[in-house]
Amino acid sequence: MRIALCSDIHDHITHLLLALETARSAGCTHLLFMGDMAELSTFRTLLEEWVHPIDLVFGNNEYQLREFRKMAATRDNTTMHGEIADITLQNRRIFFCHLPWAALKAAESGAYDAVFYGHTHAADLRSVGNTLLVNPGEIYGRQSRPSIAVYDTDTNSARHILI
Repeated sequence: MRIALCSDIHDHITHLLLALETARSAGCTHLLFMGDMAELSTFRTLLEEWVHPIDLVFGNNEYQLREFRKMAATRDNTTMHGEIADITLQNRRIFFCHLPWAALKAAESGAYDAVFYGHTHAADLRSVGNTLLVNPGEIYGRQSRPSIAVYDTDTNSARHILI
């Protein structure tokens, strides 16, 4: 299974639409979002444009938390986890969050196949012991070229794609 890894949209709808098209073209059938969507209108666009399952965590720029949860609850295949998520997909144990220090701690625990995070707006891909640690970079495009990452559960590997 290929999973789109996305973070730090900061309401840049044009880049979000390009990111979703990039994910579809890469064969992704699930999306993990590591926070900093910002406004509800951006979340509405994501829900309208992505038909596959979505798992999300909050970043430090979502201020209407209750409304985000309500909106997520309108779709059977969308889960708003809160600040962290610990899930299993295709027999891979996955942890994801917004903040890098929480991600690094989870990766160092050795309890996960893969750990994903956002916040820094900088793409990152490395191994911590036997755990894959990935920041997909930013969709926003303020600090670097906009990018996503694609995670492959079959090989426990990821790659960045510029959008």
